[in-house]
Amino acid sequence: MILVFGGTTEGRKAMALLEQAGLPYCYSTKTEVEIPMQVCGTYRHGALTPPALKEFCAAKNISVIVHASHPFASVLHQTIADAGLPVLRFEREYPARTEHPLVHYFDSYDAALNYLCVHPVKKLLALTGVQTISQIEKYWRAHTTLFRILPRESSLEQALAAGCSREDLIMALPGNEAALIASHGITGILTKESGESGLLSVKIHEALQAGIPIFIIARPALPEGFISVNEHDLLDHLKAYLVCH
Repeated sequence: MILVFGGTTEGRKAMALLEQAGLPYCYSTKTEVEIPMQVCGTYRHGALTPPALKEFCAAKNISVIVHASHPFASVLHQTIADAGLPVLRFEREYPARTEHPLVHYFDSYDAALNYLCVHPVKKLLALTGVQTISQIEKYWRAHTTLFRILPRESSLEQALAAGCSREDLIMALPGNEAALIASHGITGILTKESGESGLLSVKIHEALQAGIPIFIIARPALPEGFISVNEHDLLDHLKAYLVCH
């Protein structure tokens, strides 16, 4: 049995490939989402602690994990590593880093915030997700910051609980950066190195078109031992492993 951690474009790609190959799997997400009809797989949702994941893998006879969740899911990265099973990391595409005076990369949120606190912008648009609001609180408490969050009630409740005012929240789906920059008078963007699935190239392009700086948090390193795969070689890795075991 294969356990797939998804909730992303890559997760759905992995699920489709397993369905096509007729391989048994379980698809897991942190929050409940709608997924396509499954023939070879089952679905579960809810966060798993390291002990709970080990118990689940033992109960379901899991022999390999396909990790296709978000690149910034650091807690999940470590939880999966601690499970003690082979891990195939289904990677998304990442654009080459852009070298431009307006494009700034940082190794962590703290590094980015330290820079922004010294070099604040008049109106920052944060595209880092509702769960990061508390991480950048020391900046937005002192400087005008708008947050784009997903247009769903749970995201709104989480943002308000973090202390944001409703006026500082933009509830919209990704992909409308140019319109947001123009309509809200944005003078800087904070985002994550989330790859092409996260529309990073689009965000960089729109920032440069508007002549404003973009501050990018680098994706965290993965635990050692994860094997990087993509949609072209996932099945080869899986079949080789399953045959050997």
